[in-house]
Amino acid sequence: MGRRVLWLVAILLLLPMTSSANSETRMTVDGIAWFDCDDSWAAIFDSQGAEVANGSEFTASLGAGNHTFFIENDSRCQSVIPLTSDLPNLRPAPSAAFDAVNVTACEQPLLNPNCQATYISGDLIDDDSDIFAIEVDENQIVNLELLAASSAIDIDLHFQNSNEEFALDSSISLPLNTSIDLTYRVIVPAEESGRIVVTVHSPNPSAIWAVNVEKYSTQETIYVSDLENISGIGSASFAVSSGDDQSLIVTDSVSLDGSEIDFKYRYVFTSTSTSEWVNGSKGDRISGIADINHIEFKWDCNCEWLATMERQTHYDANWGMDAPGFKPLSATSNNSSYPLIVMDGHSEEGELTLHMGDYQDILRVETTGWNESVHLVDVIVEGDIYDIQVTIWNMDQESWDILDEMTATYSMDRITLSLDVGLGTHFIRIQHVNGSDSINSNGDSIEWKIRVTTAVLDEGDEPWFPPTDAVKDAADVFYWLIGLVLIIPFIIFYINIRKTRAFAEEFARKKNRLQWLTTKLDDGSYSPSDLSRALRSVSTLDWEEALEVWGQEDVRHFTTGIDLAVWTLDGRLSDDGEWPLLIGLRPQDCEWSVAALKFESPEGESWTVSKVEPKLLKRSHEIFLDTIHDNTRVFIRVDLRGNAESVDIHLSGMVNGEPMAAKPANTIYRTVENSEE
Repeated sequence: MGRRVLWLVAILLLLPMTSSANSETRMTVDGIAWFDCDDSWAAIFDSQGAEVANGSEFTASLGAGNHTFFIENDSRCQSVIPLTSDLPNLRPAPSAAFDAVNVTACEQPLLNPNCQATYISGDLIDDDSDIFAIEVDENQIVNLELLAASSAIDIDLHFQNSNEEFALDSSISLPLNTSIDLTYRVIVPAEESGRIVVTVHSPNPSAIWAVNVEKYSTQETIYVSDLENISGIGSASFAVSSGDDQSLIVTDSVSLDGSEIDFKYRYVFTSTSTSEWVNGSKGDRISGIADINHIEFKWDCNCEWLATMERQTHYDANWGMDAPGFKPLSATSNNSSYPLIVMDGHSEEGELTLHMGDYQDILRVETTGWNESVHLVDVIVEGDIYDIQVTIWNMDQESWDILDEMTATYSMDRITLSLDVGLGTHFIRIQHVNGSDSINSNGDSIEWKIRVTTAVLDEGDEPWFPPTDAVKDAADVFYWLIGLVLIIPFIIFYINIRKTRAFAEEFARKKNRLQWLTTKLDDGSYSPSDLSRALRSVSTLDWEEALEVWGQEDVRHFTTGIDLAVWTLDGRLSDDGEWPLLIGLRPQDCEWSVAALKFESPEGESWTVSKVEPKLLKRSHEIFLDTIHDNTRVFIRVDLRGNAESVDIHLSGMVNGEPMAAKPANTIYRTVENSEE
């Protein structure tokens, strides 16, 4: 009696401190509870707080109702608590109705590590066996774990569909009661819909037992984000992403008991296109390939398992991808996938991934400068390079032909080579000496480090400036504007010539145009522009035709080198009594230079030139004609101011470098009455 009081006092003292961690209240059914502890103890209290039982090993008969179970150390005790009503003791026929226990289907442990198991308990007192059923669908798997048994026990499993029953190989058989430190479980995959019938029996008619039942789906594909924590139960599909420049190494693949397990994998291109399954095991490397959605894994184990993987990237020169193995097809091809090596002497790393078919890497270098410049490209490659050769290609920037190349292999702990190249894009090839024969699915990667420097050997031709598209567009507009500016005066000139020629032809249709001018003066329709325009127009006609247009000349002087004609115009054409004259000149077979006309009065005061049309340099009684070209027709209106009644005209100048002068033999008189023959 005293010992029981001490136990009760100890429980009452410890209960407030440990109730949250080591005690729970459960609704029990009528049945037998069993506890077995090693270096620990347990106690049971009814709904009123009265102790039902306590100790390190005991059985207790419990009625239906709430009971509180206190366990000092969960890990050192095993127990059976009566939570399940009496179970049938006869296995049903496949087609017979039979109430199944309620087991919720859970997602894979990787998605839901806290699957709620169904607790089932029973005793074989007055029974040969206890039987219960678990409904399953295709692509589900059942995990049945024996939690505790008070004596020897056997658990058999059968699968039933609507027509047939099959005995399953999975079973549990113990000659003695369960051990606290051991785990007893069977995992049963369902290949079709139906039910799994569980039969529990024992040679001991007072055996007490308890199991946990979990049911998982293996149908969904699970996408893995944490490669260091992959877990599952059964052969569910796991999807792992991988690029074509990456590989996966399976670093661990074991069941919960530590046994290594194999797996299989395949490449998934689309939802309807996959590769064949390939078997794998711990330590295998799975290489990524181009244009896949993911790699699908399945573990060949009807067990709960754990796996880890390591992702390796096989990038070259910090380019985020593996360098291509062949140079671009043409100068216009997109070469952005080729790693660009800046030629400043810094180190870039890469590898030839032989197990992925990568036996050569093509790197890109670009030289800048003026046209026709020459650059020295110096390359140093170091690392695990005993079986590597390096080549520099000098590319023609238009035809994309290889103009020159330099190749070197391992020597004195490195590979060194250099080549003179032109302006533009060129390539460096790092290749295994055995070429494509070096590819090996189990081969190791060959790592390399490269340093590239450059120097300008010839600066080339300096351009005025590198034209931009904006400058080119502006130049096109400028050229059009300049073209218009240059052609418009020509068009205007051509139009004026056409008009002048047309006027001259019209003017020439009627002869004696001087009389026509007199008539216009008489009727008051004369305009000063009439004569000016006539002078310009008539000069475009032939000489004899032009003379006929003006009418009978007053004086004509025809001698070697010059033909000169003079007409006296109507005095009303001038102001203040001045004497207007019309003079026509045509050099013949020579050119007059530094030519001048001089007007002299044979009697009376001298003449002064007051007006000349077209505008010519004049001084006193002289007009300076400058140069008169061969066969040129020149018509000049001259107004003379003075009181004399006659005038002699002198023409002087240089002909073929010699001075020459011409003077009409007849004097020109102002009035007809005073004229001479």
